[in-house]
Amino acid sequence: MRSRVARLGRRAAAEVTAFASRVRGVNRHAARIIYYHRIDTEEHRSCVAPKAFAEQMELLRSEGWQPIGLDSLHRTFAGGNRVAERSVAITFDDGFADNYTRAFPILTRLEMPATIFLTAGFIGRDELPVLRDRRGVPPLTWEQVAEMARHGVDFGAHTLSHPELTASEDLALEGEITGSRRLIEQHLGRRITGFCYPRGRFDDRVVAAVKRAGFGWACTTRPGAVAATTDPFEWPRTFIARDDTLADFRLKLEGGFDLLHTLRQARVAPASAR
Repeated sequence: MRSRVARLGRRAAAEVTAFASRVRGVNRHAARIIYYHRIDTEEHRSCVAPKAFAEQMELLRSEGWQPIGLDSLHRTFAGGNRVAERSVAITFDDGFADNYTRAFPILTRLEMPATIFLTAGFIGRDELPVLRDRRGVPPLTWEQVAEMARHGVDFGAHTLSHPELTASEDLALEGEITGSRRLIEQHLGRRITGFCYPRGRFDDRVVAAVKRAGFGWACTTRPGAVAATTDPFEWPRTFIARDDTLADFRLKLEGGFDLLHTLRQARVAPASAR
């Protein structure tokens, strides 16, 4: 967790950035995609507490944000249309069981659409071993996935086993991407059009494989808003962390942390937010 001084300095910089964006009228007809991993009480950066998650979803409703599913977002832009101002899409990476036990009831109560990107090869098993510093966390079951799909949750593919795609051989790359789509479609009986790059890492070869697999759009972990002019295979998203306050959450929605996150990713690892 960050120190109090670091948090105050970080927030002050974000407030200045968000204010400048509002003054310039930046991205009035762009959407903000936010993403989570786990919704749980565990003290881990990728675990947002259920109470905090509920407060964040309630803030979206109370402050006039317009929830939109990613398939709807893609159709809107592909049709040459604008999204509503303050459009927001909610996503989850990997497919942890707490997405069903903790997040799904809140999303249902508030009638919020969401998209969960499944690491399909681990669904229904004992463990979803995709976080670098955490093991033993259970994934969703296919029965839970089907129930959520019946109640308005969309699903996308996140490969079969969460590999580093840019380092994968061609055959393995194709298998991870195409195989994940086929497996999800087999269980849900519906077409899957969205993909999410594991840890946000991709290159031209990976994008070409995603297109060959028949996907229509893909999400990264690069910060920013999604506009009609954004490459649909490089959609940026905004990470929501455990220690984000409601003030932080509001600033993230307004793009206040985009520059800070861009600089951080440039220092740590290209296209990665974890």
